[in-house]
Amino acid sequence: MNKLAILIMTVFMLFCGHSKAQTFNGLVTWECVVKRKSPVEAEISMKASIPAGWHIYALGNKPESPIKMSFKFEPDKSYQLVGNVSQPAPLRKFEKLLGIPVSYFEDEVEFKQKISLKGKDGTIRGTIEFMQCSGQICVPPQDFGFALKLFK
Repeated sequence: MNKLAILIMTVFMLFCGHSKAQTFNGLVTWECVVKRKSPVEAEISMKASIPAGWHIYALGNKPESPIKMSFKFEPDKSYQLVGNVSQPAPLRKFEKLLGIPVSYFEDEVEFKQKISLKGKDGTIRGTIEFMQCSGQICVPPQDFGFALKLFK
C-alpha cells in the first residue's frame, strides 16, 4: 500500500471519542482528551509523543516557511473556543535543511485549547496539521483528525 493510501485510511480511522493513534509513517503518536475544569469550562489536551532523533515544529514559525503546525476546530453548538491554542516554550535552532531559524519540540509536547461548554452533549472535531523532521529528512505535512465526545 502506498503512503498516500495509508494516510487517507489513517485520517478516516482516527475519528473516535478518545483519539490516540500514530501517524501513517509510525513516528509521532497523538493523544487528544477533554479535561473538565468546571461544569462550564474544559480544556482540550493534544499531546504528541515524538521518537528519539525526530522533532515537530512549534506554533509561530515564519508564515513563509514550509513548516506546518496548526490546529483547526469545527464549530459545534456545544462549545466555544476561549483564546488560542497554547504551547510550552519551544526549543530554537537554525534548521540547516530549511535555511531558517525554527521553533520545535522533541520527545513529548502538550498543546492546550480552553473551551466554554454551551450545550448538554456534543462533539469536538478538529485537525492537527504538523510536520516532523530528523537531522536528515523531513516528512511532508500530515493531518491528524480527532473527535471528542462531550457529555454534561
